[in-house]
Amino acid sequence: MNSLSPELLMPAGSLEKLRMAFHYGADAVYAGVPLFSLRARENEISFEDLQVGIDEARRNNKKVYLTANIFARNLKLKSFREQVERWAVLKPDALIMSDPGLMSIVREAHPEIPIHLSVQANCMNWAAVKFWQKMGVTRVILSRELRLTEIKEIKQQVPDMELEAFVHGAICIAYSGRCLMSHYMSHRDANQGVCDNSCRYPYKVYAQKNENPDEILLQDLRDPSQFYPLEEDEHGTYLMNSKDLCLIEHLKELHEAGVCSFKVEGRTKSVFYAALVSRVYRQAIDDMMAGREMDPSLLQQLDILAHRGYHKGFLMGAPTHQAQNYQEENRTAKSTFCGILGPKKEDLYAVEVKGRIKAGDELDIFSPTTRQQVRVEKVFDSMNREKETLHPGVGLAYVKINSEIEPLSLMCQMRPRP
Repeated sequence: MNSLSPELLMPAGSLEKLRMAFHYGADAVYAGVPLFSLRARENEISFEDLQVGIDEARRNNKKVYLTANIFARNLKLKSFREQVERWAVLKPDALIMSDPGLMSIVREAHPEIPIHLSVQANCMNWAAVKFWQKMGVTRVILSRELRLTEIKEIKQQVPDMELEAFVHGAICIAYSGRCLMSHYMSHRDANQGVCDNSCRYPYKVYAQKNENPDEILLQDLRDPSQFYPLEEDEHGTYLMNSKDLCLIEHLKELHEAGVCSFKVEGRTKSVFYAALVSRVYRQAIDDMMAGREMDPSLLQQLDILAHRGYHKGFLMGAPTHQAQNYQEENRTAKSTFCGILGPKKEDLYAVEVKGRIKAGDELDIFSPTTRQQVRVEKVFDSMNREKETLHPGVGLAYVKINSEIEPLSLMCQMRPRP
């Protein structure tokens, strides 16, 4: 096995998520401002946030990659040139890109900035990797559709190219996001960063009874008796709604295949997601590098988060129909995120309230390296007035807990299993 530990690369959709990902074990994060990033919606990070985040990363020997991975239309070229000048001042560790035209602008104006090929480019074979290498790309983010054997061959054929692969997060029905479905249905182009996740909608599907499909008449389409309803459950048929990717059990195989960076999807997901997934994969990577077997409890911790059910994508072979989600319970979190603990003053901990916290609650507390169960003895509002319950939206408050807790620990309440 390669003696160098692979990079844990986490999403940072806000400055807070960037900080928590680093605190919980990420080696690097990827972030992008709206307009040129494929997360234009629900993107809370600004240019000023990027400056602060990159400065903090530098001080802690971490890395920040900026995403500029849209496929641009003509009207965005001028503004892109202007934006690149601002990014260059930040000195990012790399730009994640997919559009060859935009890449050429960066290479001409700022050849000192490394370019990583986005998964949007759908790089799926070693010949394509060699091509992008000649274009000045220093790392290729591999298509999610590749099998382990294909990744191994790519590394064998192009040994001096860095390879990055997704190991966790949502899966797109199209080739790694190259989809026009959202553009067709709601005029929001996924390739411009404003996908509305049309593939996640519940659909009603019908099969035509007409024995000769070439003789479909308009009146047939208006006559419901001409179709058989195909309903999976009371919510509809989720034809294109895949489960989420989870490759934590296969990190060793990926590392041995030549992958140097393990990437997690989820810039629009919560701070709790950024921190807990960082924590879990950090431990898994450290155990792998130390020659230890994977701790089975790590999968249980990932199950705490809201997800669509987990599967292994294409890595170990073609996915079966089981890789699509039809179960409502998979979309429900197994816990409620209650808050982030701050420093202790006298006998009270400051807490940034994210969910309901009630005196007497039994909560699970996660730090980067520990997990413990505690009892909340008392709760107080920001004015130090004792309350029965703290609710989301109150901001900073205080709690009395019967244990010593590390600052920036996560508070959550487990939900009873059905």
